[in-house]
Amino acid sequence: MHRNQKGFLIALCLCMLSLSGIFGVYQYRKGLSEEPKTEAPKQEEAQSQEEQREAANSRGTVAQADTEEEKPEQAKIDTEEDIYKIGEAELAKTETETPDVPETPEEEAPEETEEETEEEESVETVGEDVQSDRLSFAESSRLLWPVKGDVILDYSMDKSIYFSTLNQYKYHPAIVISAPLGSEVQCAARGRVSDIKVNEETGTTIYMELGDGYEAVYGQLKEVAVEEGDIVEPGRLLGYVSEPTKYYTLEGSNLYFQLLKKHEPLDPMNFIE
Repeated sequence: MHRNQKGFLIALCLCMLSLSGIFGVYQYRKGLSEEPKTEAPKQEEAQSQEEQREAANSRGTVAQADTEEEKPEQAKIDTEEDIYKIGEAELAKTETETPDVPETPEEEAPEETEEETEEEESVETVGEDVQSDRLSFAESSRLLWPVKGDVILDYSMDKSIYFSTLNQYKYHPAIVISAPLGSEVQCAARGRVSDIKVNEETGTTIYMELGDGYEAVYGQLKEVAVEEGDIVEPGRLLGYVSEPTKYYTLEGSNLYFQLLKKHEPLDPMNFIE
């Protein structure tokens, strides 16, 4: 009887232990099954964040790749050897792209010698002188009064006029302007002094070319202020009124003034202003 009770108790204890063990195992497994459920959202959230990062990285990589494709290729330069290699590669690429064109030697301009330069300068100077020496006179041109005074012997080639000193009538190819001794005589028109000589009738006389076949003659002068070859501008001093020659003693001191065209006399009064 006691053995049966003892066995029953032992069996009961074993059953209780078994049940407690089963219950413990059940609780353990239950805890394991619930724990993943609570951590699943965190894992899913972490997984989603990781996926987003990977997607962002992948998009950044793609964008970077696109950017790198858009940018021209740049050689990585680390050392001088890399620079040399890159230079050779660029040179080879250029040679393959551009066909060889034979270079035409540039024609060097011949150096001007000092003599040639001097000749050119002299030619230019001569040209300027020629242009400045150009004389021009026409029927429409005008003359200045060569001296202040009255005309005492007029131009007359169509009829003779009376000369007091000579006591005779004769043709007169010029005009005689009365002026005090020593009066200034000025240039009537721009011209070149072609000759200066002493004439028996007109004394010291200046012959001046005016251009286009015209010529002016100034007589009865002294202390001439110009020389042969001079280009004289209008109004410039030519000299002074001198003592009259024996042909004009009764007429008194005067200026003999004549205008010619191709050696034919003209009336100066038609040109004097």
